[in-house]
Amino acid sequence: MPAVAHPAPAPVADALAAVARAHAGLLALTIPGCGACMLLPASLAELRRARPGLVVAIGEFASPEDWRERERLLWPRGIHVSRSSVPALALLVDGEVVASRPGGGPAALIDRWIASLLGPAERPIEDGPTAAEAAALDALAGRIAAQRHAKRARAGLGGEGHAP
Repeated sequence: MPAVAHPAPAPVADALAAVARAHAGLLALTIPGCGACMLLPASLAELRRARPGLVVAIGEFASPEDWRERERLLWPRGIHVSRSSVPALALLVDGEVVASRPGGGPAALIDRWIASLLGPAERPIEDGPTAAEAAALDALAGRIAAQRHAKRARAGLGGEGHAP
């Protein structure tokens, strides 16, 4: 079976519109530079493969204006998100939010959450990271280590010889 393209981040309004038009849609909310957010496209591509009828979109809070738009775009739908809760996911059915959750995770974990609301996937997802998820983790490993080192340095903990 051919690989399903990874969804690309879009402005929050565009991503919300795409999933709100669908019978069933999954909205992922992210911010630039967030390691967990950068892993989501690989997981969401697997969800697209497993659930071809599910519209999946990533809305990225790329600017202060995007954050200000939350009140108008997301809050009336019951989607509450902050910097500390991204990535965040919202499942919509016929334009209405039926569930939301903070965090991302591997495709199998996200699919179990969706299955509790929409039923089983057309093409089941096996437990454990998919090849695409493992590749995304490998690609981000250096970046995540550098971010941890920089965070420790800013906190005055230094980088060498200290536990995470």
